[in-house]
Amino acid sequence: MTVPLSAPPARRKKKLTDQMIMGLIFVAPAILMNLLFDWYPMFEGIYRSFYRWDGYNTAVFVGLENFVSIFNDDIFWVSVANMLFFLALGVILMFPTIVTSVILFRIRNLRAQYLYRVLFCIPMVVPWLIIMLMWQFMYNPQYGLFNRLIEAAGMAQLKQTWLGDSDLVKWCLVFMGFPFVTTNAALIYLGGLKSVSESVWEAGALDGAGPWQKFLYLEMPLIMGQFKLNLIGTITAAITGYSSQLILTKGGPGFSSMVPGLYMYFSAFKSQKYGYASALGLVMFLISLVITLFTLKFLKSEET
Repeated sequence: MTVPLSAPPARRKKKLTDQMIMGLIFVAPAILMNLLFDWYPMFEGIYRSFYRWDGYNTAVFVGLENFVSIFNDDIFWVSVANMLFFLALGVILMFPTIVTSVILFRIRNLRAQYLYRVLFCIPMVVPWLIIMLMWQFMYNPQYGLFNRLIEAAGMAQLKQTWLGDSDLVKWCLVFMGFPFVTTNAALIYLGGLKSVSESVWEAGALDGAGPWQKFLYLEMPLIMGQFKLNLIGTITAAITGYSSQLILTKGGPGFSSMVPGLYMYFSAFKSQKYGYASALGLVMFLISLVITLFTLKFLKSEET
C-alpha cells in the first residue's frame, strides 16, 4: 500500500478556506469597530464639509462655499501661522529626547539603565490635564511660582502676566514641555538602539570613533526609522492638537495662541457651524498629509 506524500489539492484548498474563515471571525470585531469609530466619522466629516449645517436643522448643500470661506478667513490664517510656529519648535525640540536616549543607551550599568527607564515612565501615569493645570498655576500672575521667584530675587519689575501677554503666550506654551524629553519617544529610540547588533558598536570602537562621531555616523542614522515615526507624531500633534490652548488660553489673548484645531472646535461647539468645522478638519488633514509626505521624502533623500 502506498502512502500519499501530500493531501489532495481539494483537501488543501478546503483547509485554507477554513483557516481564512476562522481568521476573519477573529478579526471581524476589530474591523467592525474600526469601520464604525474611525472610517465612518471620517467620511461623515468629509460629507458634511460640503453642507451648511448647525447640527439640528436640515443641512443645506453649499458645495465649496465652506472652503472658500476658510481661505478668506483671517482668523484661520492667524491660526495657521501659530500652528507653524509650534510645529517648527516641536521638531527642533525632538533632539533633546534623542540626545537623552543616546546617553541613557551608553550607560552600561544595567541597574542604572533600569532605574532611568522607570523614572522616564513615571510621568506617563500622571494625566496630561493635571500637568497643564500645574503649569497654569505656575504662570498665574498673582500667586504663580514664576512671579514669586522673580519677586523673591528682588526683581519685581520683571514680573509678567505670562499667558495674558500676546508676545509671551506662545513661548509659555512651548516651555510647558521643559525639559523637552518625551517619554514615549525616548523608549522608542532606546528600543531601536538596543535592536542593533553589538558588532556594529565594536566595529565603531575599533575604528576609533569618538562620542561625537559615534552619534553622527552610527547612532543617529541607525534610529532614523524611529525618528521618522516620532516625527510623524510630532507633525500630527502640532497640526491637530489644541488641548493646551483650550485649557490655558482659549486661543487668546486675542487670537495670539489660536490654532486650527481649536478654531475648528469653537466653530463646531460654540458657533454651531458644523459644516464649516468639518471643512476645517479636512483642510487640516490635507495640510498634515502634505507636510508629512514632504518631510519623509526629504529624510529619505538624505538617508540615501
